[in-house]
This record gives sequence, structure tokens and C-alpha cells, in this order.
Amino acid sequence: MDITAVDRSAVLGDTLLHRAAPASKLIAAGLLLGAVVSVNDPLVAAGLALSLTGAAAAVRLPLRQMLPLALYPTLFALVFAFAAAPGPVTGALFVLKAVTAALAVVTLMFSTPYPQVFAPIQRITPTIVGDALLMTYRSLFILAEKFGDLLRAVRLRSGISARQPVRAARATVRALGGLLLYSFDLSQREYDILRLRGYEGGLRVSTRRSVEPAADVAAVAYAAIVLAVVLVFRTFPNNLGGYSWLVTAAGTLDLALGLLIGRRRA
Repeated sequence: MDITAVDRSAVLGDTLLHRAAPASKLIAAGLLLGAVVSVNDPLVAAGLALSLTGAAAAVRLPLRQMLPLALYPTLFALVFAFAAAPGPVTGALFVLKAVTAALAVVTLMFSTPYPQVFAPIQRITPTIVGDALLMTYRSLFILAEKFGDLLRAVRLRSGISARQPVRAARATVRALGGLLLYSFDLSQREYDILRLRGYEGGLRVSTRRSVEPAADVAAVAYAAIVLAVVLVFRTFPNNLGGYSWLVTAAGTLDLALGLLIGRRRA
């Protein structure tokens, strides 16, 4: 899992979604998360996940890097579903909700540089919270690179391999311990640097404007339609419950069209 791919795509990408304003993408992501929270039918949730994947493919976002990150919460959702779900249908709903919510956030992060994601959030949260979110996200990339260096050094010095799982596990635990100590040192060092440079609370990031207003309208409209469909099926479960497979079919069609459109644009 290459977490630095997020930053490369967000900064260097040039898709339709990259041209939209960060505020519009945050609104769209919020609407999609509202749809994920509201959905109570696994077929509708599956259609939502398929449609969102198709939309990402249509604008040529890097699905190969996005999907592993979006599927990562599946492990935890499976554990929760196994422990708390009353049946397999509800368990499937839990897993689909986790994957779809992660996909919505991953789509936002792959199309928006992280300072632009946190700039609007800083305006509505306490100053210290906005600054902490910004610095924590930045630290993730530093720690990911450091962890990769530690593992490489351990392999070179110890000669561990997959044929020695116990030895490899011990070396990995030692590397994680070293990384934990490094993270404490990093946080203190960054705080000291900020204070030396005159930090008194409040990192200001200017919000970027839209390059293509049509992209803003398309992103928000798509998310609003998805939320409306979910709310309709939630409000009228007795009348529409038997037709929820249509949402899955529509999501499959969206995915097929998205892959086709993305391939033609390549």
C-alpha cells in the first residue's frame, strides 16, 4: 500500500475532479457520506459503491492505487460484522458501508492537495483542531517513508525473508517501536520549529478557486442524486424494497460506462 501515491495524484493529477473547487468536493463528499449513513439496504449500498467506482474511473482517477486504500477498512468491518451483525445481510451492509465511505474519502484525497482539504475545515473548527489535522496528515507521509527505510535497513542487516516468519515479525515489531519513538521526537521537533518561526496558533491556508465551474456542478449534483436515491429507498421500504436490485444494476452500468469512458480518454 503506497500511501504517498495519494499526494502524487492530488498534486500532479489533471482530471475533471482536480479542476473543481475544494469546497465543492467537500460538499459532495459530505453528501456521499450522508448517503452511506442513511442506506439500510445492502443492494442499494452495493449500487452506491459500484457507481462511485465508475465515476472515479470516468474521470481517470488512479483506481489501482485507490481501491486498496478503500478496501483497507474491510478487515475491520468484517470483524465488527462477525461480532455484532444479527445476520449475513446486515453484516454485508456493514462491510459495504465501510468500503463506500472509504471510497468517497479516498476519491476526495486523490483529487485534492491536503492543505486545500483542510483549509475549509479550518474555518469551521477551533484553530488548534484545524492545525492538528493539517500537521497530523502531513506527518503520516513522513512516518510512512521512515517506516519503509527502517524495514529496508532491517532486511539488509538481518537478512530476514518470508521463510523466517518469527524472525521477520520480531524485526517488524522492533521497527514499529523505533517508529513510535521517532514519531514522538518528530511531533516535538515540529512544534519547536513552529514556535521558533513565530507560531501563536493558526496556520492559514488560502482556499483555491475552481478552474472549471462545470466540474463543481457535476460533483455536487452527482452526490445529491445519490443521496436522494438512498433517502427514497429508506423512506419507502415497503413500496420500493423489492426494486432495490435496480440500484445495483444501475451501479453496475455506471461502472461499465465509467471504465469505457476512462479508457477512451486515455
